[in-house]
Amino acid sequence: MLQRGFTLIELLVTLIIVTIIAVMAVPAFTGFLTRQQLASDVNEMISVLSFARSEAIKQRSDMTVIFSPPDVPNSNRRPESCRNNEVEEDLGENSEASIRYRYSGGCYWVVQTGGGSEGEILRVGQSANIASPTQAFSLTFQSLGDADIANCPDSPCEMTLNTSGESASITPVTLVIRATGSIRRKESES
Repeated sequence: MLQRGFTLIELLVTLIIVTIIAVMAVPAFTGFLTRQQLASDVNEMISVLSFARSEAIKQRSDMTVIFSPPDVPNSNRRPESCRNNEVEEDLGENSEASIRYRYSGGCYWVVQTGGGSEGEILRVGQSANIASPTQAFSLTFQSLGDADIANCPDSPCEMTLNTSGESASITPVTLVIRATGSIRRKESES
């Protein structure tokens, strides 16, 4: 009677080959996941900006998108869902204006202009991948779809999203918002 099976050597060789393939695949898969997260954040940012612009046109009222980067003291509190690790700093001037808030993650929200940061929040989100601008800023989309980019550090307004951490090989994505209200990806200069 003939018995069929695998020898210990054959099993060890197979296990070594599988291990080598796994070691080579994990970094590629990690890079893939990082690129997908960045693409998702870029699409979400385009969606939020487009939403604010379309709501401004639809409601014939200015809509403001407020951006609050991480670890930057701000005089305005964020919406409740973005108050992660809130630190309140008092400058000692005994007034509400002397209080600053600092948060660990980036946040953005859409409000109807005139309501300020305390007005009705139409949409809110968080992103750790906004690399620049590094200070708080806002964009206002007007009732005809134009953008008031006066509060943006650059003109036209540019926002760069980049992965955080060790994935330096992944190309950052820059969004350009023009005064006409158009939202485009900036072409790479390579």
